[in-house]
Amino acid sequence: MSGGPAAEGPISTFIWGSCVSRDTFGYLPEQFTLSRYVARQSLISAGTDATAIRPQLTELASTFQQRMVRGDLAGDLLTALAAQATTTDVVLIDLVDERGGVIRFDQDYATKLSEFWGAGGREASRDGEHVPFGTDEHFSLWSEGARRFVGALREAELLPRTLVLHAPWASAYDTGEDLEIPDWMMRPEAANAAYGRYVSFLRDCGLRVTELPSELAKSSRNHQWGASPFHYQAAAYEYFAQAIVDLAAEVAEEPRPAALERRDTTPWGDGNFLEMDSVAALPETLGESTYLTIRRHGYPLDLYVENLGAATTLVSFHAALGGSGLQPPIFTGRAISQSSGMNRIFVSDPGLLASADLGLAWYLGTNTLNATSLLTDAISGLQERMGGQHLVFFGMSGGGFAALNLSHEFPGSLAVPVNPQTRILDYAEVHWDAMARACFGADSAEQARAVLESHPRADQRRLYAEGFSNTVIYVQNSADAHVSTQLIPWFEEVGWPEGAMIHFGDWGSGHVPPPAPVLRTMLEAVAAVDGDWAQLAESWQAAPATRELVAQRTSR
Repeated sequence: MSGGPAAEGPISTFIWGSCVSRDTFGYLPEQFTLSRYVARQSLISAGTDATAIRPQLTELASTFQQRMVRGDLAGDLLTALAAQATTTDVVLIDLVDERGGVIRFDQDYATKLSEFWGAGGREASRDGEHVPFGTDEHFSLWSEGARRFVGALREAELLPRTLVLHAPWASAYDTGEDLEIPDWMMRPEAANAAYGRYVSFLRDCGLRVTELPSELAKSSRNHQWGASPFHYQAAAYEYFAQAIVDLAAEVAEEPRPAALERRDTTPWGDGNFLEMDSVAALPETLGESTYLTIRRHGYPLDLYVENLGAATTLVSFHAALGGSGLQPPIFTGRAISQSSGMNRIFVSDPGLLASADLGLAWYLGTNTLNATSLLTDAISGLQERMGGQHLVFFGMSGGGFAALNLSHEFPGSLAVPVNPQTRILDYAEVHWDAMARACFGADSAEQARAVLESHPRADQRRLYAEGFSNTVIYVQNSADAHVSTQLIPWFEEVGWPEGAMIHFGDWGSGHVPPPAPVLRTMLEAVAAVDGDWAQLAESWQAAPATRELVAQRTSR
């Protein structure tokens, strides 16, 4: 193959796919090492548990095949990825093993392929239901699984390191003769038509796809596994291998935010920022006020920390820039919390540096930066160093979204979102489209939507509906359209839980926050309750969330 080494040192490679990816791996330079190979597992079965049928299966002679069948029944793809995430350099994907469809066992699934069938899967599946590949039902189930998988890649900061290998099924040999297709196998032209929307879905979610040119999509009589529509000539694997080498070389370079020059620290005393390359490098002791910058994958996470040695710490997130003219880093909310008696952490959104004119990024990070993970680690480290016991997450509008998101990661904490967005895609398209293009590489509104639908943190309704162990006091202007588009849908999906209360106010028409004196009074009451959020809710006159309360206060 052409091309030199992709990077210095070993390149750890994770494969989810079929022999297409595994055979391609054999054409890569020696520095590529295989960390894990997950095969014979549909994205539909990934994350489900069909191990109840395992006693009905027989042992297979091949240790590899036995391991793959067991892994599929356990749906272990996501756990395997998580276990290898921190040491993985490249992820390879192909979809050939989706070809057999899945067997449904109530809410769990097994992938229908020859290994499973040969181990007794045919008999074990008599009470199951076959969902054939290519049907609308299969694609719908698969799309949900794909969103989970893409979300896992994104959380692990592996999305830019992932390559989908898409090869048309071959209908001819590399010598020109027609390839004999068994009667029981899907015809290549039908398979190629069916795979189209699956590959497009992954592309729209932000994954990079390498397409094998049709003239290289030929099988070989000399293939080690025999001729087949998905066993290719050497030139096909060489083509894919070069694409992988190119990807590895690209991701080996430290990314640089597109608008790093937008960052201006001079308003805060240029040179006062204490810089570090990891959360572990945080100073063991913090002064009364500290400017911090934690750099990750080229992005600076800027923080302003005030340490009073208090029991309660306020974490504050800013809203959209709008026409304010402000430039990152931005530490808003200082005046209204000045006399609160709490430690304070002000967070500037690093995602704003992805574009010169981006005004709102919801603290979700970028393709190369998992901001939720980084912030969780940073806040944990700072709270420990300040000796704090209670955490309060506060923000308005887009900052309110971040308050919900981060508080969810800290059991026992309090989220105080003010007029928040709860699902980004239900906010103005002009904002989420700009963010998805700048931060996640979307090149159309359709792809921007797909990217955010697959993002595990872009929908706080879905996140909280899965369960939460923090408390939420949802602060909302009663005359805000967000009541209909954000508040009601959040509470309905979460189920009007006891752990979430509402404080309604009448502060004007539209998306209007509480006046500064109101917010100041509210925040001054937080430290005194010493983590008793029910007492705080009572002092704020926040009420248990019910549909009747919302209708009474907002007529909606």
